[in-house]
Amino acid sequence: MANKYYYGNGYNSENSIAIIWSIEDVKQQLDEWFPQLKYTEDDCMEVLYSMKINHDANYGITWETIHANIENHWYDELKKLKEEDDG
Repeated sequence: MANKYYYGNGYNSENSIAIIWSIEDVKQQLDEWFPQLKYTEDDCMEVLYSMKINHDANYGITWETIHANIENHWYDELKKLKEEDDG
């Protein structure tokens, strides 16, 4: 192994793996599925923290997980936008 990566708490690339989801992943979903929403990097981190806090190892984290957490984070705004479109 060329480089040894340190993940913290005694975990590193020689004794564990780390799957990384980033702000860029959240932005990609926002731009693709919710272009009407305005967001900041802090918003994106809140989505990532929500995914971490609510993580279920039986299901993992997928694009659908990000999508659902975006919908939860912007629930009120998305509801209002839908009402305006239906209205």
